[in-house]
This record gives sequence, structure tokens and C-alpha cells, in this order.
Amino acid sequence: MEYVPYVIVGGGLASVAAADAIRRRDKTGRIVIIGAEPHPPYDRVPLSKGYLLGETERDQVFLRPARFYERNKVELRLGQAVTALDLSARQVTLADGEQLGYEKLLLATGGRPRRLPLPGADLEGIYYLRNLEDADAIRSALPGARRAVVIGGGFIGCEVATGLAHLGLDTTVVELTSGVLSLVLDAETSGFMESFLRQQGITVLTNTGATHFVGEQGRVRAVVTNTGTELAADLVTVGVGIAPNTELAAAAGLTVENGVVVNEYLEAAPGVYAAGDMARYYSPFFGRHVRVEHYDVALQHGRVAAANMTGERRMYEALPYFFSHMGGLHIDVVGDMGRREHSVRRGPLGVEPGFAQGYFADGMLQAVLFINGAPELLEAARERILARRPVVDPQAFADETRELAAL
Repeated sequence: MEYVPYVIVGGGLASVAAADAIRRRDKTGRIVIIGAEPHPPYDRVPLSKGYLLGETERDQVFLRPARFYERNKVELRLGQAVTALDLSARQVTLADGEQLGYEKLLLATGGRPRRLPLPGADLEGIYYLRNLEDADAIRSALPGARRAVVIGGGFIGCEVATGLAHLGLDTTVVELTSGVLSLVLDAETSGFMESFLRQQGITVLTNTGATHFVGEQGRVRAVVTNTGTELAADLVTVGVGIAPNTELAAAAGLTVENGVVVNEYLEAAPGVYAAGDMARYYSPFFGRHVRVEHYDVALQHGRVAAANMTGERRMYEALPYFFSHMGGLHIDVVGDMGRREHSVRRGPLGVEPGFAQGYFADGMLQAVLFINGAPELLEAARERILARRPVVDPQAFADETRELAAL
């Protein structure tokens, strides 16, 4: 059995960021990335945007060119799932039976789409969007399609719906809650987002759930809702969240609670780290464990985990940050959206010139959401949140003549 100083399980952004950061610190240590997908690591962000629309070429979604792995001596084991992890022996077992010993291990296995257990869910023409094959399948179904139903009004659902409407499809969003993005946004911004989607020609049905799918010759032709409405559809996409891929970690005896539980150094056990969508990490800043499914967190997780794998002792202290693009609308959020008692808007409600929502709890600014916000204002918000100074008058956030630092 081979022993490798650095083994990385998972072929996504966190893995590439970690490999790059390891090599910057350790010029000779062997690095092996084991990925279940047959492709080199790629960026999932364009899958619901430019790639789906045909504006981004396939070779543009890959995070690094082949020469990066060759030049940095990073070995890729692609199309190979890790089926077992032995913490005491410090080894992983691959699907083909090969075993690799490790000195330091990073788990970055991401997540998978949550499936709808509804009658007719196995019909052709129903798609989930998580990987490159999913995006290719949706793109292949577009020629000749006229009507689309998007189940789920979260970020992925809204992005896909915006893209499909841009391509000319008669698109309907079906959302179970009272508003699109209502699980993460305040009611005012959720209402603004719903209005924005409608302006793109999208029909939005809230407080509505799908009950079953109707097919014809093995292919979906309609979605039936809990109101009894039958929505004709040439294709259906489903975006109702992801489930973290934690089975490998759980079977090995690592603590799993809505993700692999790690400390502020991203350690799950001695010599074992976790990063990205599947990691529930302790934030010293917020004083609790959080799990964030987004690009920036995966990127920064990979870098911090790599530093600690090479002997440093670095805490992950970054504020949560995520973004979303829907046509001409850009959303940026910095801070902890999970802690808010009330919100205050800064700027007129609209796409131009954009506005911000400040989220307050415990007498402090906890997060800020920007619609088409200026980068300098985003950075000012980040600094103000990090300052952890009490805000005497949250309503002062609405005064655009005042700097955020003065709150």
C-alpha cells in the first residue's frame, strides 16, 4: 500500500484551492486528489448561468488547465469514489479496491441534490442541477422546448428560471413558502425578487407545492400542484436544496450533524480536515457551528485547511459571504443571515442604482445584503460587521449620507 503525505477526497473547488495552497508551502510532498466524477475539478457557479445559456464554453468551467496539475505534481484519480475511511490505520479505500495511506487527509465531498419523492419523479425531462452532466442534459432538452416549470424558489431555482426565460421559454416557478428566497431574505427583499422575476416574464406561484408529475410516453408533460392546477411542461427542473455527502465520514466514526463537524481549524479528527459544503465549522466570530454552501467558503476553507495540513495553526475566521447573478441583477451577502431580528433598507427599492438591507440582532449589525451594490460599500459592511460594535440606532443604516463605520 502506498503512503501519501496529502490525500484530498473530492474533486471540487475546495480540493483545488487546498492543493494549490499545499504546494505553495510544501514543494515536494506528494498530493493526490480523488474525485468521483470523471472530469477534472470544475466551477459549478456557471452551470446555472453562462454555461446553461450557452455563453460559457465547456473548457471555461474547469478551475485549472491540465498543465497546473502537471507543473505542481498534483495527481488526479478521477472517476473513483472513496468507499471506506480507516482513521486508525490512516488509509482510504477506493472503489476499485486500491488503498492509499495518508499523513494528512482533507474531506471535501460536497453535496447532492435533495430529490422529490413524488409519483412520476422518474419520468424523463425532470432535471436536477448539480454537476456538469446535469447541465448538459438540460441544455440538450432546450431545443424545441417551449414551457418549463422550476420547482423551488431558492437561489438555484431563481437563477435557472431567469436563464430559461432569457432563452424564450414560458417559465413558471413553484415555491412552497410564502415567497421566493423567503428562507434567507427578509419579506421586503423577497417581494422585490418576486417582482423582478415577473418582470422577466416568469410566472411565480408561492404557497404552492408539486404533488405529482404527469407523463406521456415516458416523458413529463405536466406538474400537478397542491392547488389542483396542472402546469404543462416540456421540461422540469428541481432545486430544493442539497444534502451534504457525509456518509463516508459517518461510517468512519467522525461526528456528523448537518455536515461533518470540525473545529475552528477545520479539523474533524487528528490529521483529518473537512472543507466546503459538507463541513459544519466552528466560527469563533459567531461562537457557534455553521455550514455555508457557497463558492467563497469552499475556496477559503481549502486554503485554510491546506495551511493547517502543512503544519500551520490557522483558524478559519472569515465572515460568511455568498453571491448570486440573475441577468442584470447581482446579489451579494456578507455576514450571518441566520441571525436577524429586523432589517433596515438603505436606498430605494429597485435594480438601479440598487439598494442594501442591513440585518440586525442583539444590538449589532449581523449581515448586509446588496442588490447591485458597489464593491467599496460591500467592504465597508464587512469591516463594520467585524468591528462587533453595538449599533445604537439601526434606523441610521437607511441614511445614505452616513458612512457605515459611523453607525
